[in-house]
Amino acid sequence: MVDDVVQSIVRRLLLLVLVLSGCRPALEFNSSNMTPDQMLNRATLVFVGTIESQTFINWPMSPVPGEHSRFWMVLLRRVRVEAIARGAEPNNVIDVYEIFWTGGANGDWNATQNGGRYLFLVRKEGGRYHVVRDWWRSIFDVGSGKHDRFPLNDSHSIWERFALLQYWVQPGWRPSFPTWTHNDPGMALGLWRQVKILRGLSRHSDPELRASACKALFLKGRSQDECYETLQSERRSDELELSRRWEGDAAQRWAIDLATKHQSFVMDELRLFTTVNNRKMREHFCAEFQRAFPGDKDNGCPADKPPPATMVTADGDVQMDSNTTWSPSRRAR
Repeated sequence: MVDDVVQSIVRRLLLLVLVLSGCRPALEFNSSNMTPDQMLNRATLVFVGTIESQTFINWPMSPVPGEHSRFWMVLLRRVRVEAIARGAEPNNVIDVYEIFWTGGANGDWNATQNGGRYLFLVRKEGGRYHVVRDWWRSIFDVGSGKHDRFPLNDSHSIWERFALLQYWVQPGWRPSFPTWTHNDPGMALGLWRQVKILRGLSRHSDPELRASACKALFLKGRSQDECYETLQSERRSDELELSRRWEGDAAQRWAIDLATKHQSFVMDELRLFTTVNNRKMREHFCAEFQRAFPGDKDNGCPADKPPPATMVTADGDVQMDSNTTWSPSRRAR
C-alpha cells in the first residue's frame, strides 16, 4: 500500500516536470565566440526595432546547467519592428528571448534599454524568436533615427546595408551617433568610405551633429582634422597633438602601406594620405598617390579641391557637391 502511494507521488512529480518542461521556451543556449558573419548565418530574421519593454520571466528550470546556473535568467524583450533586412514578420510587435547573465562581469554584452532602437539578429527556436548569441554582443544600437527600410537592396550584404543605415539621418536621430562604437560591426564599409560619410555629416545644418561628426573624424586619426575649429576649445589641443604626432612619421607610414597595397584595407589608408589637413603634406602625397595609382579616381586629389564627402540616402552613400549643406527634419522618436 505504501509502495503504491510512493509510486503514485513519483509519477505525479514526473508528470509535473514534463508539463513544466513542455511549457518553457525551447531555447538553445549559445554564448560562444562568433564573427559577425557567423552570427548573421544563424539569423532567420534581421530587423531594426524599438524596445517597448524588458522583463525577466519565470523559468521552471535553469536554462543553463552548472554551478552558476542561478545567474542565467531568461530576458523577454517586447520589440516593435520598424525595418527588416532578412526574413518576414507579419506582426508589428514581437517577443525576443535571450538567456542573460545577471552576475558581475566585464565586457561587451547586450546592454539595452526601453525605448532604445537596435538591430536584432534572431532565429526561430520552438516557435519563439531567440537572439543568435546570448549575452555577448549580438544586438546593435541604432542612433540615426527611425527607418522603414534599409538602404540599397538585397544584392548588397546585410552588414553593408546596416552600416549605411547607421549613417542615414532620419527623424529621431541622436546627435552623438557618428562616434558610436558599433556603427560598422561587420566592417563592411572600410575606413575610406566611413571618413567620406563623416565629412559629409560635418556639413549638416545642425551644429551638434557637425561637432559629433568632426569628433569622429578625429577619432579615425590620420590628420583628418580640417574641422577642428568646431570642437570645444578644451579638446582642440589634445586632438591636434594626435594629428601632429601622426604627421611626424607619415613618410614612413606611407612607405610601409605602399609596400602592402595589395590588401584592400591598406588602400583605404593610402587614400587618406590624400586628404590630410596639412596642405603641403597633402600636395606631396597626392603626387605620390597619382604616380603609384594613375587610374584611381576615388581619392582626395588634386590637393587644391575640397576632400571628397558623401551623404547616405536610400541609394547608399552618394557624392556631395563641395558646397552642399543639408538638413533633414529632426523629430522626436
